[in-house]
This record gives sequence, C-alpha cells and structure tokens, in this order.
Amino acid sequence: MGLKIVNTNLKIAKAALILIVASTCGHILSLGKEILVANYFGITKVMDAFYAAITVPNLINGVLLSTFGAVFIPVFIRYKLKDKEEANRVASVLINYLSLFLILWAVLIFIFAPWITTYGFHGFEPETNLLAVKLLRIACLVLVFSGLIGAMTGILNAFEHFAWPAFSQMFVTLSTIFFILFFVKKWGIFVLAYGLIAGLIIQFFFLIPIIKHKGYHHYFDFQWRHPAVKEMLFMALPFFIAIVMSELNIVVDRVMASYLTPGSIAALGYAGRLVQVPLVIFSSSIATAVFPFFATQVAENKMEEMKDSLAKSIRMAGFIFIPLTVMLIILARPLIQLLFQRGAFTQEATGLTSIILVCYSFQLFFYTGGILLGRVFFALRQMMTVLKMAIFGLILNVILNFVFIRLITPPAAGLALSTSGVCFFGMLIQFVFLKRRLKSLREKYILKGLVRIIIVSIVMGWVTFTLFHRLTDMSNFQGVSGQITLIGLIIILGLAIFGGLSFLLRIEEIGKILEKIKIKT
Repeated sequence: MGLKIVNTNLKIAKAALILIVASTCGHILSLGKEILVANYFGITKVMDAFYAAITVPNLINGVLLSTFGAVFIPVFIRYKLKDKEEANRVASVLINYLSLFLILWAVLIFIFAPWITTYGFHGFEPETNLLAVKLLRIACLVLVFSGLIGAMTGILNAFEHFAWPAFSQMFVTLSTIFFILFFVKKWGIFVLAYGLIAGLIIQFFFLIPIIKHKGYHHYFDFQWRHPAVKEMLFMALPFFIAIVMSELNIVVDRVMASYLTPGSIAALGYAGRLVQVPLVIFSSSIATAVFPFFATQVAENKMEEMKDSLAKSIRMAGFIFIPLTVMLIILARPLIQLLFQRGAFTQEATGLTSIILVCYSFQLFFYTGGILLGRVFFALRQMMTVLKMAIFGLILNVILNFVFIRLITPPAAGLALSTSGVCFFGMLIQFVFLKRRLKSLREKYILKGLVRIIIVSIVMGWVTFTLFHRLTDMSNFQGVSGQITLIGLIIILGLAIFGGLSFLLRIEEIGKILEKIKIKT
C-alpha cells in the first residue's frame, strides 16, 4: 500500500510539474501581451466594453466545461479501465451534443447581444454599450472553439496526457500579440477579439491529431440512452446549477463595477489577470493533475491513498501560495508600475489596480484549497453538496460586495476583497463537509505544516518589506532597469529567507523540492 501511494504521488507530481512549466511559459508570454494591451488601451471605456463582452462566452464555457470535466472524467476513466472503445463512444456522444449546444448558444448570443449588454451592464454609457454589443457578436465564435478545445483537453487529461493541451494555449496569446502589433491602428479594440478567435482556431486544429494519437476515436453517435450518458446527465444537473452559481460571481462583480467609476471593470480585469498567473500556473496545474488520480483512487476504492494525496496537495498549496501572497502584497504597486504604467495606463490607473491586486491576493491559498477539495467531491460524485456550497458562495459574494464597496476605498477594491472572503469561507465549509463524509482528512498533519509555513512567511515578509522601503528611493533603483533590479533582488531575497527557514524548521515540502533537484542534477 505504501509503495502504491508513493507511486501515485510521483505521478501526480510529474503531471503537476508538466502543467506548471507549460503554464509558466504561457504566462510569461501572456504578461507580454498584457503589457501591450495596457499600453494601447489602459483602463478605459473600450476595455470595459471588451471585458463585458467576453464575460458572456466565458461564463457559458466555464459552466459547460466545468460540468463536462467533473462528470465526464470519473465515468470515462471507469469505462476506460474495462473497454477503451466503449469509453470513446461515450465521449463521442457527449461531444456531439456539446457541439450542438455551443452552436445554439452562439446563435442566440449573436441575436440577443443588444439586450444582453443593455440589461446586463446597465451602468454603461450608450457609446460603451454599443461597442460591447459589437464585440460580443464577434466573441460568439470564442464560445464554440473554446468549448470544443476544453472537451478535447478533458479527454487528453483522462488519458493522463497533460503537456500539449497546456502548451497549446500559447497559440492564443501569440495570435493576440500578432494582431495587436500589426492591426491595432486599423481595428482598435477589435484586435483583441480577432486575435483571440484566430488563436483558438489554430489550437483546435493543432490538438486534433494529438487526441487521435493518444487513442481517442470519434464516433458521430447521438445515442443518448447509453447507460453512461444517462448517468452523467443525472450527475450533471446539480453540478451544472452549482457551476452557474459559481461563475455568476464574476458576472455579479462586473455588473456592479459598471456602476462605479469608468475603468473599474478594466482595473479589476488587469489585477485579476495578474493574480490568475500564479493561480493558473500552480493552482490549476495541481488541480488538473490530481483529479484523474482522485477519480481513479475512488473508482478502485483506495480511500486512504486518496486522503494522503489530498493532504499532501493542500500542504504543497500552502507552501506555494502563503509566501506568494505576502510577496504580492509587498510588491503589488511596483509590479503594476513596471508592467503597465506607460502609454494610456496612467499613474492613477496604477494606484487603483495595485490596491485591487492586494485585495485579490488574499484568495490565493483559499482558492487553491477549495479547488482541491472540490475535486474530491467530484470524484465522489457528491454533486448536491457542491451545489449547496455554490449557492452559499454566490449569496455570500453579493452580501460582501455590498458591504465592502461601502467600506473600502476605492470601491472596486471592495469587490476584489469580497472575492477573497468568499474563497476563504468556501474552503472552510468544503473541508468541514468532506471531513464528515470521510471521517478523517489528516487535518493535524495539514495544520502542523500550514502553521510552520505561516510563521516562516511572516518573517520573510517583515525582512523583505523593511529592505524594500529602505532601497526604493536610492538612485541605483530608479528607472525601468532599476525597478527590475530592485524587484528581482527582493524576490531572490524572499526566496532565500523562506527556503532557508523552511529547511531549518524541517518543513516537509522543502525536502521534497530539494530531492527533485538532486534527482534532476
């Protein structure tokens, strides 16, 4: 049993490492794109219109693909262990219906775009609303191609293949950069929509031969009476509603932001993109990697093995995200200033966006922990529990939004702080529910590790904060090169302090990282 647990954890670590490398490369490139976007568009009304437009297809895809992945992967793996071709047939039926559903939604959005933007973002001025309508009608294609790519990624992940789906996302970023550089003067804000669509089309056709090579064969089958399809549809309904509740949090934030100072949605978007960098690199990578293994462990009734994997994943999330939160709080303003403050992105925009980034950063560990716990509920097929927690999260988000936009200045930062609060309470409630279901989650082991990590992070934060404020006014650290040097110095110092203290306190996670480094060298 012990050897099997070790082997499973090694597989999870390998998959997570592949996803982390791919996400890191992708987000370095994505930061370059965001710098270009900030330079040309800043936090202006046209960016508000763009973010409002992509909210709709992103909401629908988020709901459909999250539902697809949660209900599909456990059932697909169970069938794959018995009959690979039958598993492929089940996947084909789902993808065929998903394709029809995406096309139908795209047509409806195109037709009703004026009503969606007018009533969904009622705080917009008429000019901004008209631009949002035009962008939304273009973004209909995003819904179709992004949905199909998500389904293909889910199948490849079920085959325990993670590399190409992750790396292929860079096609979207490269395409957007190309359109900005060569067509921004001609098309303005529309280059972001055209670049996004072109990149998704390239990614879609890139993944087709890969999914075939990995063993997937597509059937044009619409046999919805198949037992597996019925099972997934039965599971999907409560989860679908749960994801709608969860994704609506983003919509609620942007709708409420449309009533605030112009540029608030754009500032939330820039800060959200930055906080998404570590979340996608680490959180999504870890969660994507562990889910197929959680599903397999549950299917094979290896519950102790699954608990061990979950506990180690939560501790590793704390080891990554707690010190990262501290560093983001310290470096929020200089990072925004370095990355975005040029062209249309003013000093006032830097101030607003940096405060929002600080408020967003508190969610990092809680969001990741909630995602990991949620993956266990998916594997256990506890969809009603997921639904209850999603409804609670949406209600709490609305309440906290109203409270914090009145208490926090600027109000847009209150929306960001509300998001972090929802993540905290969401993780806490999920942990309590899952502990009741499984009796034990190795909570003492988790808590012991997190307490040590928090102590080390506080010490690291105090030292780096003190040093940063002593060096920031020195002439050697002025200008772009000086800012890069200072930020790099603080990050290196922070890593050294955190790593050294972790080693002295014998935090388990630093030992694992050192072992991997020794193996590679």
